Amino acid sequence: MASDRGASAPRRFDSLRIRLIAVSAVVMVAFTALAVGVIDNAFERTARGAVNDQLNAQLYALLTAAEINESGRMFFPERLAEPRFSVAGSGLYAFAYDDDGIQAWSSSSAVSPSVEPAVRLMGLGDSTFALETTPRGVEMFVMRFGVAWESQDGAQRDFTMVVAEDLARFRAQVGEFRRNLFFWSAVGIGVLIALQLAILNWALRPLSAVAREIRRVERGTQQYIEGSYPEEISGLTRNINRLIESSHRSLQRYRNSLGDLAHSLKTPLAVLRGLSEESGGDRSTRDTLAEQTRRMADIVDYQLKRAASSGGDAAVRVLGVRTVAGKLVRTMEKVYADRGIAFEIDVDERLQVMMDEGDLMEVLGNLLENACKWCRSRVAVRAVSETAGVRIRVEDDGPGVDPELARDLLRRGVRADQKTPGQGIGLSVVRSIVESYGGSVAIDNAAGGGASVRVTIPRR
Repeated sequence: MASDRGASAPRRFDSLRIRLIAVSAVVMVAFTALAVGVIDNAFERTARGAVNDQLNAQLYALLTAAEINESGRMFFPERLAEPRFSVAGSGLYAFAYDDDGIQAWSSSSAVSPSVEPAVRLMGLGDSTFALETTPRGVEMFVMRFGVAWESQDGAQRDFTMVVAEDLARFRAQVGEFRRNLFFWSAVGIGVLIALQLAILNWALRPLSAVAREIRRVERGTQQYIEGSYPEEISGLTRNINRLIESSHRSLQRYRNSLGDLAHSLKTPLAVLRGLSEESGGDRSTRDTLAEQTRRMADIVDYQLKRAASSGGDAAVRVLGVRTVAGKLVRTMEKVYADRGIAFEIDVDERLQVMMDEGDLMEVLGNLLENACKWCRSRVAVRAVSETAGVRIRVEDDGPGVDPELARDLLRRGVRADQKTPGQGIGLSVVRSIVESYGGSVAIDNAAGGGASVRVTIPRR
C-alpha cells in the first residue's frame, strides 16, 4: 500500500486552483483600487477646473454688466444674466470691494454674512482661485480679480471683484461619480473573477482528469493512465506509467525469485526429511533433524505465500466479496464433503473491496480452511461496510479460542493444538497480507460459541 510518509493535513492553499484564484484576486483588487484612486483624483481635479472655468465666466459676465455712477460707486442691473445671483442662499455669490477694502456691492443671493469670504484686495489684472473657509467657517470656492474703472471726472477707481460658490453642487457631482465608479468597479471585478474561474477551470481540466485517472489506478479499475494530455503534462503521465510498469515488473520478479527459491529448496528439504526418518542414528538426532527440517519447510511455505501477495500495490482491483467467498466455499464443500459442513455466506452482492484478487483469495482461503478444521458442523462468512472500511468475519461453531492465546495465534508457527494437522502459518500470512493494505486482524469468540476471525480492509 502506498506510504503516507511525509503527508500532512490538507492546508488551505495546497490547491493550485485556490492559489491562482487568490493571487489573481489580490492583484485585480489592488490594481482596481489603484485605478479607482487615480480616476477619482483625476475627476476631482477636472471638477475643480470646471468650477474655476464657471466662476471665471460668471466674473466676466459681472464685469460686463457693471457700471460706475457719477459719485464713483459701482452698481449692477437689477436682473443679472445668472439668475442664481438673484436667489437668496442659492450657493452662488458675488461681491465687490473698493481699494479701501470696503464692500461696494453684493449680490442678492448673499443674504447671510456667513458666506462672505475674507477681504483680500487684488492688484489690477491679478486673479486667484482657491478653496477657502469663510470667517464664519463655511467652505467655498472663491475667485478674486482686480479691475479699475475710470470715472466721469477722469479719476481711476480700483475694485476687487469676488465670485464664490459653496461646495454643494461640487460634492453632489463628485459623490455621484464616485458611487458609479465604485459600483461599476465592483461589477468589473466580479465579472473578471468569474471569467478567471472559467479560464482556470478550462486550463486546469487536464490536471483534474489526470487526478481522476490516478484515483482509478489506485482503486484498480484501470491499470495505466490512458488519456491524451497537453505536452506540459504528458511527460508526467508518461513517467507515472513507466513507474507503474516498473513496479509491476519488480513485483513479478520478486514473486518469481521467491517462488524459484522456494521450489528449489523443497526437493532438498524432502530428501533431508526422508533421511531423518530412515536414519539409523539415535532417536534424539533424528527428532532434532526432523524438527529443523520441518521449520525450514514452514519458512519456505510462509515466504512463498508472502511472495504471492501483491502487498497492496497499485495493481489492486475492485472485487466483489461475495463472489470470491462463493468460489472458496464451493472448493471447501468438495474438500470437506465427508464432514457435511454447512456453509453460510451473509454478504451483500454489492459489497466490494479494493484488493488484489490473489490476496483476497489467500486471506479468505486460510480463514475458511482454519474454520473447517475446528468447526463441528457450521462455518459462516459475513461482511459489512463500515466507516473504517469493509469488515469480514469468518466464524465457526467449534470449541472457540482462549483469549490469552488469541493474540499469539497471529504469529507465524503458533497453533492452538499441536495435534491438529497444519504448519501454523495460515493466520500469520493473513495478518501479513491484511496489514500490507493498512488493515487489521483480530480473533475472538463468536456470540453463539466457536471462534470468530475479524478482518478489516480500509478504503483507499
